[in-house]
Amino acid sequence: MRNLPVPLLSVVLLLLCALSSCIPIPMTAPELYRPLSYFSPLEEKAEFETRLATFNLAIEEDPANIDARFARAVLFMGVGRYPSAEDDLTAAIKAAKQKPEYSSARLASIYVHRGLLRWNAEQVDLAIADYTQAIQLQPEDWEAYFHRWQAYQHQEKKEQAEQDRKRGMKLKPSVFEKEYVLRYDGIVLN
Repeated sequence: MRNLPVPLLSVVLLLLCALSSCIPIPMTAPELYRPLSYFSPLEEKAEFETRLATFNLAIEEDPANIDARFARAVLFMGVGRYPSAEDDLTAAIKAAKQKPEYSSARLASIYVHRGLLRWNAEQVDLAIADYTQAIQLQPEDWEAYFHRWQAYQHQEKKEQAEQDRKRGMKLKPSVFEKEYVLRYDGIVLN
């Protein structure tokens, strides 16, 4: 380029500048929607065994112990024992229905967790039903709206999905403004 005349060199530089504006700017990738990936196993097997024994003892003493069943379910979710976790969550829900004084916020969280398990098992309608129950109990909690929004998107129920997204934007904009790719344990669906 040293031997090129100045006007030609100017044209080449101008052309390079014009072409550089056509280079796409990298966009942020969509977030992956894999809700059970947030449950991680305990570092040590001994810690798992200790916590499991504690929850088992509490449940043995009081089979209707809602909090112990919920805690054990979350522990099971961390190690991939999903059927056991779902059984505990279902038992916790049943026990909570017998105690009207039980915290509606805590019960909503139990429904959301069971919905996550049902989503993972590809039981989308049952997951939506659990998220809907959670929303009825805690209409200001963004999590149930988020998961139901993802489930409606999967079912291509655009109107319901958009309603949940709009509601969620009012509650937690930082989560609802992102795009998500739906996954069932490693398989991209969208």
